[in-house]
Amino acid sequence: MRMEDISALVALDVLLPALGLAGLLLPGLIAMGAVFVAVLTAAAYRKKTRVFADKLAKQISEFGMLVLGVWLLLISARWGLWIGDIWPVSGTLRQFYHLFFDIPGHVGMLAVLTSIIVARAWRRHKKGAAVHFVLGALSCLAWMAALMLFVVGWQEISRFEGLAPKMDPLALPELLQHPTAWLIWAQGLFLALALAGGAGLLFLVVRRNKEDYGRDYYAWATRTCAARALSSGVVQALWGVAAFAALCLPWAEMVLQDQSLRLSMALTALSESSALVAMLAFLILSLLAWLSLVPLIKSQNPMRLKGLMLGHVIIVFLSLTVLVMTFHSFF
Repeated sequence: MRMEDISALVALDVLLPALGLAGLLLPGLIAMGAVFVAVLTAAAYRKKTRVFADKLAKQISEFGMLVLGVWLLLISARWGLWIGDIWPVSGTLRQFYHLFFDIPGHVGMLAVLTSIIVARAWRRHKKGAAVHFVLGALSCLAWMAALMLFVVGWQEISRFEGLAPKMDPLALPELLQHPTAWLIWAQGLFLALALAGGAGLLFLVVRRNKEDYGRDYYAWATRTCAARALSSGVVQALWGVAAFAALCLPWAEMVLQDQSLRLSMALTALSESSALVAMLAFLILSLLAWLSLVPLIKSQNPMRLKGLMLGHVIIVFLSLTVLVMTFHSFF
C-alpha cells in the first residue's frame, strides 16, 4: 500500500466522477433490489406473518416505482446537460450512457416496465397471490439480464479508447464465459438487495403517517428490512472481494509456478494493486454500515432510531462510491 494510492483515492479528479456515477447507480440498484425484496418478503413470510409480509411487499414495490422515476429523471437531466454543452461528462459516464442507449439500456427499460406492472399489481390486489409472484419473477429475471448486460458491456467497452461500437448480440456467449463478469454480477445483485432494504427503512418512516398499519407492523417491517440489508450486505461484500481478487491475480503466471510459490505471488499481486486502498475503504465502510443495522434489528421499537437509518444510507452511498473507484481502476 503506497501513499500515492491513498492520495489518489481522495483526489478531486477521481472522487467527483465516482460520486457522480455512484449517484446515478444508487437509484437504479435500489429500484432493482426493491422488486427482489418485495417478492422474497412475500414468499419467505407467507406462512408465518402473511398479512405483514403482504403489506411490506406492497410498500417496497411502491418505493421501487418511486425511485425508478427519480432514477430516470436524473439520467435524462444529466444527459440533457451534457448534450446541451452545459455540463460535460467524464469518460466513465460516457461509457455508461453508451451502454444505456444500447442493448443493456433497452433490456433495462424492459425491467423498468415490469417493475411498474408489479407495483400496480400490488396496489390493486394488496393480498399476495400467484399473479404477484409470476410478475415479480419475470421482473427479477429482466433485472438480472439487464445487470449482466451492463457488466459484460462495461468490460467490453473498456477495451476501446475512442468511440466503442454497438454491442453485438452474437458476441454475448463469448463475453459470458468470463468468470469475472459473473462475480461482479453476483455482487451487484446482492448489493441491490442490500440497498433496497437499507433505503426502504427511510421510506417506512415517511409512509408511517399516511399508511398507519400499527406499531407492531412497522416494528416488524423495520427489523425485516434491516435484516435483509445486513444479510445481503455481507454476501455482496464477499462477492466483491472475490471479484477484486480475480481481477488482481496473474492467473496465467501462477499456473506456471510451483504450488509453494503461488500463495506468495498472489499476496504480492494483491498488496501491489493500485485498487487495494479503495477496496479496503469499501470493506471498512461496509462494516460500519452493518454495525448501524444491528441496533435496528435488536430494538423493540426501531422506528425511533431514525438517525441510524439515515446514517446507514449515507455510509452505504460512500461505500458504493469507493466500490466504483475500485472496479473503474481495472477497466
